Amino acid sequence: MLELAILGALKEKPMYGYELKKRLSYLLGHLWKISYGSLYPALKRLEAKNAVERAYTVKAKTRNRYVYRITPEGEETFQRLLVDTRKKSEITDADKFSIRLAFFQYMEPEMRLWLLERRRNYLEEKLTEMSGTGKGRDKESDSYRQGLYRHRQELLTSDIVWLQEMIDQEKQHIQNRKESAEAVMEDRGGEKLVIDDSSIKNVTPMQA
Repeated sequence: MLELAILGALKEKPMYGYELKKRLSYLLGHLWKISYGSLYPALKRLEAKNAVERAYTVKAKTRNRYVYRITPEGEETFQRLLVDTRKKSEITDADKFSIRLAFFQYMEPEMRLWLLERRRNYLEEKLTEMSGTGKGRDKESDSYRQGLYRHRQELLTSDIVWLQEMIDQEKQHIQNRKESAEAVMEDRGGEKLVIDDSSIKNVTPMQA
């Protein structure tokens, strides 16, 4: 996931190590503690794959620093990593999902919708499981444990509501795009553009 984050950050602009670490800490600081010990090995791996390159050097204080930029191969690698959700943990792991969410702008709307719906479905299942196993907790005499359990339920509920809002927004965006495309076709005197909604519903991560 760090390689995905590095490539995503370098899509914004070329950066040298300190700038990149600072940018990643801003984007992912609440998820990961970015250290030079993890950053530079990841950069070297990406450089070996021709995904990033040292574009030029800049003078920073008393030393020259390499400025890294993403390559065309890196752009392809980034897009592949971004939509590769074959592992269940890409949906169920909150940190992994949040890292991908940080680069949602680079996804097609249908792919964003697919991910959001599956994350929401997973959290709904988790909340249902908690509600079912929590019936016996009413007899729990420890008020702190009861409070912790309620807090977890409230967090899940809040996340589900938030995801649903994003899902509704994404659906509206897709609908607006369809209507705009239809309007353009009609203005050109062509046939009305018809988009099969079933193809969107059945889309898989590697197809999006």
